Amino acid sequence: MSDSALQASRSIVGSTDLNLKTHCWYPFLLFAIAAGLFEYFQWDLNIAQWFFTLQGGRDHWPMRLNWYAENLMHTGGRNLVVLASVLLLSAIIISWRVTRWRAYLRGLVYLFISVLFTVVTVRIGKDITHVSCPWDIQMFGGTHEYWPIFASLPADTLYGQCFPGGHSSGGYAWVALYYFALVYRPAWRFKLLLTGIAIGLVFSLTQQIRGAHFFSHGLWSLGIAWFYASFWYLVFFRNKQQAIQRSLEPELSGAS
Repeated sequence: MSDSALQASRSIVGSTDLNLKTHCWYPFLLFAIAAGLFEYFQWDLNIAQWFFTLQGGRDHWPMRLNWYAENLMHTGGRNLVVLASVLLLSAIIISWRVTRWRAYLRGLVYLFISVLFTVVTVRIGKDITHVSCPWDIQMFGGTHEYWPIFASLPADTLYGQCFPGGHSSGGYAWVALYYFALVYRPAWRFKLLLTGIAIGLVFSLTQQIRGAHFFSHGLWSLGIAWFYASFWYLVFFRNKQQAIQRSLEPELSGAS
């Protein structure tokens, strides 16, 4: 690591305060505006209709059972997230037992908890909300009537279990890598943030193409993921960066 990179790492890692405006309030405001616009103008229907028409859909979603979308991108993507989680758990065990890795233990546990809370929260949300999948909506060949996310449904209405986006949450959950890098490798933080967003976006688009989710479902999953990433960062690292910096000094100096 160069002297300038080492100095940058020390200056950021050594900071005891997170800029709440840029990391919490501004992202929350941006999310609230985007989610509100989607709900008010019902852009979800326009986007879903575009995908449906593009595929030549009439009474069903042509890409619903497409091998590449269903097996490679959906099932394969889910397996990739499971594999990444297993590797993360293995790294936690190694960092707990191996002194050389001990400085990363807190960060790895933080990352695991953030990812876990994101995925579990979205899973619970799917069970308690009423939102149907596009392929279940009458206008796309299904049997359910379309209802906005926050609509109050009649007692005899068929409920869906498609909100927020479960598959996309498995990708967006890894935006927590931004904060992991902020602590240990600040120069990597934006690259890892974009990686998490890109994986979540690919997963989200895959499900939209199949008719499994509306666009806003992935947007909400991203918002939940960033909330937990920021919340658990404050729990794990606020006012603790100095101690982490001291534990990393030998490694940072050796890499310079």
